[in-house]
Amino acid sequence: MEFNMSSTGETSASSSKQIISKLTAAAIFGILNTSFAVSYSSLIFSSTAPTYFVVAVALFLLGGCLVSIIICSMSSYSGVIAFIQDVPVAISGLIALSMAAMLQGANPDVLFANIFTAIALSTLLTGIAFLLLGYFKLGNLVRFIPYPVMGGFLAATGWLLFKGGLQVSTGVGFEVLHLGSFFKQADPGHLICALVFGLGLLMLTRRFSGNGLVTPITIVGSILLFLLSARLFGYDMAYLDSNGWLLGPLPEEPLWRSAALPDWRLIDWPIVFQQTGSIATIVVLSVISLLLNSTGIEFIAGRDLEINRDLKASGIANLATGFIGAPSSYVFISQTALATRMGARDRSVGILHGLFLLMVFFVGGTFLDFFPKFVAAGLPIYLGLSMLWEWLIDARRSVPRVDFAIIVGILLIVEFFGFLQGIGIGIVASVVIFVFRYSSIDIIKNKFDGSSFRSSKDRSITDQRLLDYHSDQLVILQLQGFIFFGTANSLYEKIKQLTTMPDNALKFIVMDMMLVQGIDSSAVKSFQKLARDLEKKDIDLVIVHASEPVRTAFEADGLQSSEYERLHYFDDLEHATEWCEDLITENEARKIEAAKMEGQEAVADLFQAVYADMMAALEIQVMFETLIERMKAYLETLDVATGDYLYCQNEISTDVYFIVRGQVTLVGTNSEGASFRFRTLGPWTLTGEIGAFLGYHAPYDAMLEKAGLIYRLTAEKRKKLEAEDAALASDLQRLIITMLGSQLMKTTRALGGTTG
Repeated sequence: MEFNMSSTGETSASSSKQIISKLTAAAIFGILNTSFAVSYSSLIFSSTAPTYFVVAVALFLLGGCLVSIIICSMSSYSGVIAFIQDVPVAISGLIALSMAAMLQGANPDVLFANIFTAIALSTLLTGIAFLLLGYFKLGNLVRFIPYPVMGGFLAATGWLLFKGGLQVSTGVGFEVLHLGSFFKQADPGHLICALVFGLGLLMLTRRFSGNGLVTPITIVGSILLFLLSARLFGYDMAYLDSNGWLLGPLPEEPLWRSAALPDWRLIDWPIVFQQTGSIATIVVLSVISLLLNSTGIEFIAGRDLEINRDLKASGIANLATGFIGAPSSYVFISQTALATRMGARDRSVGILHGLFLLMVFFVGGTFLDFFPKFVAAGLPIYLGLSMLWEWLIDARRSVPRVDFAIIVGILLIVEFFGFLQGIGIGIVASVVIFVFRYSSIDIIKNKFDGSSFRSSKDRSITDQRLLDYHSDQLVILQLQGFIFFGTANSLYEKIKQLTTMPDNALKFIVMDMMLVQGIDSSAVKSFQKLARDLEKKDIDLVIVHASEPVRTAFEADGLQSSEYERLHYFDDLEHATEWCEDLITENEARKIEAAKMEGQEAVADLFQAVYADMMAALEIQVMFETLIERMKAYLETLDVATGDYLYCQNEISTDVYFIVRGQVTLVGTNSEGASFRFRTLGPWTLTGEIGAFLGYHAPYDAMLEKAGLIYRLTAEKRKKLEAEDAALASDLQRLIITMLGSQLMKTTRALGGTTG
């Protein structure tokens, strides 16, 4: 019972914390965005059509309300905060100035109608662009933005937030190149209060990370402390307002009374269409900013977003607000980050934020005049510093030096040249570094020669020794990754080195492309050059496991067997290796025959080398022949043709098959359903012996590749043999053990081991 009460109390406390965090966050964002609406309206209309300033404030607040509710309701991230963005507003201000110059002398109604129309068009087109990108699922392209570029983007965002906070607190723009001018003009009292608040909040949130009440308590506490201190020192609200300590002034009357759409008859469409370039810029920058913001929120939230879903949500929101003349809107990365850090990750925060703006729209904003400006300035300072700390201090210990240099470089370029320039140069730098890094990865995963890799085909003793002696004629290269101009050139140089070594005997180069994901056109040109060079040197190039895209790329550029005499394609490495081995043994056998005709001692040398193996093989063959004659009464002759199966994979085979003439291939199937050749058996061999004695499921099919003479010893006849002639049964087991041992020796030799 005590546990239940405790658990209930903890749940209630946690719920209270969440409610406080949500309400505080919604109120803060409502206050900040109300002030933004006033600032944005002032930026666009104060010098062009000042009589419509309040009208614009009303429309922007209504648009912000719609945007917030629509996007937070539809977004894949529940804690998202959305509002009108500064980039579209800044360009809209330039549009307003341009139109005012073109319509010089026109009355305010005409100016408002044309400026309103240009802004509305930019927002509607932005909404359409968002919807199309989301519908065609193009938002995931942002996943290809390199990690250091995103780090640089977030660091630059933090720096811009920090600068914005300083400007809000002092009313003076902060530029690194003009620090002296800033400190001359800035009021030190306002600056110190904003910095103390921002730094204090940063230290508290880092000290008590995970506690969602830290931020709202600090904000509310700072406001109360400020107002109490003002009262103690005898400063009234009028004094604080006149000296720039408060957020105001905001419109006193209900704004809904001022909201009005322009007279459409006053629109000068040629003037509007002259702003096409600026409108297009708004659309492009809005798309880029939304995608970057979404990816930035993924980093902040610690999970992936459904970016295409978010694009559609922003598209619908901008179509809704475009008709009331509000500038382009999308997710607010700084406010979303602040909400996340406050623990306010619920959709209710965005809805409450929208309702707060709607309340200001219907009631007015005079009740916000008490809000200290240093708190409004300190919040972006805090958020900016926290993002800078994460990407300049924490990242220094966790990311490679080159990536960290890109992050810092983007930050510096953004500061001195511009935001888009920083992101663009960062992407280019990341691509160049990626190409350099990827080119340094060895495209050759494994390298084998004829001594360390053999086909499974059973060969005569002479052929085995020939392959041992001439193993340097065959090289097998297992390639990996995506082949592009950088890696292809590296491969070309390595093969060139192989073919130009002193005493080079190389005749076959096999390239296994099973692990190759793709190839670009420049890399195909390198392969063409390689094929030409190898053809001049009488070296065969064998390509194995080329995927359909790779094969298509080769054939499209003429890299075909019909064009190159010494270019060959195989579907698997087993048959490719067997083909090379066959040619090696045939060529070397002809050379030996020619040497024999000329009276040279090459044949004697070869005979000396294979003598021991030949005697062992002859011994096995004699044992085999003798045993067949002695077992005739227990054996049955199979009537089989080429293509028939002795037994199949996964079935229990209890019979032993003796191959006197013909050829049997053992073919298995892997877990992916692909077939592979396990071994090829020739005359005087047997199969099925292990399954017959151990009784396990056959791991492969035994297919008759060449018809011949094959005997079968069934399980019943074997038991009869063991009962009637123990000595003969013992000789059968000795033959099986001897042949298994001989095969083990061959396998060991093929793997580069020793056989004693």
